[in-house]
Amino acid sequence: MNAPKHTLTAESQDFLDNLSLYLFSSGKKDEEVKEIVEELEDHLIEAEKRGKSVSHIIGHSPKAYMQQLSNEMSFDFKWLSYLPIIVLGVFAYILLGDTIRGGVQYTLLQGIGYPAVCLLLVLFYSQVFKFLASTKLSKTKTIITYFILGSLPILSFLGLLFANDAYKTQVVIKLGATGNLIAALVAVAIFIGISLWSKTWFTIVIPILLFLPEFLISLTSLDKETKAIMTLSVLFVTFAVYYAFTIKKAKNES
Repeated sequence: MNAPKHTLTAESQDFLDNLSLYLFSSGKKDEEVKEIVEELEDHLIEAEKRGKSVSHIIGHSPKAYMQQLSNEMSFDFKWLSYLPIIVLGVFAYILLGDTIRGGVQYTLLQGIGYPAVCLLLVLFYSQVFKFLASTKLSKTKTIITYFILGSLPILSFLGLLFANDAYKTQVVIKLGATGNLIAALVAVAIFIGISLWSKTWFTIVIPILLFLPEFLISLTSLDKETKAIMTLSVLFVTFAVYYAFTIKKAKNES
């Protein structure tokens, strides 16, 4: 009868998860990251069987160990291909939202600002994730950090909208009814394409949860305030259901 497989301690498993995040955020190849993590996992299992902790393998500075590994690995230029895909995804999200809320109309500032904000956010997040993976924060600081990370894209795009109102630049794109329909179809095609590329339903499910209730409610004869309240209410409920379903599925798979 085979002996049960040794289960890593929470400390060791957290380190492996953080190491994967750190190396991926540093632009390393997925295959190499997986190989290193699996090899290190075997070493940690053997060390724990002998009663030793993770520090016996990596030393007393997880951050220094991660940096050393990262420096020894080459940069995966394939990682740069994620940038245009992310920009395309954000563009599709903005495009679909605008077609629902009255039509596509972009100024020169928006045309330059949207992709620029996307690229800056991606580069910023990659550095923040490296920091979070290699630094142990208190629970309060972690909550504050993730709250800021979650709010930053919204604040960035709101800032762009305010700047667009303050500095009236030339309108460079304005679509009519047919153009808006085509734009909506293009946005949907981008979501489906990214979903097929990433082999996940995430980029299809999220736009549906975000825009379908808003679109259906916009077809009603309710007043503007009631539509806004109903849209937010349905949005919270659908996201809560989706989140609960995702958690339950993850628990069943584990």
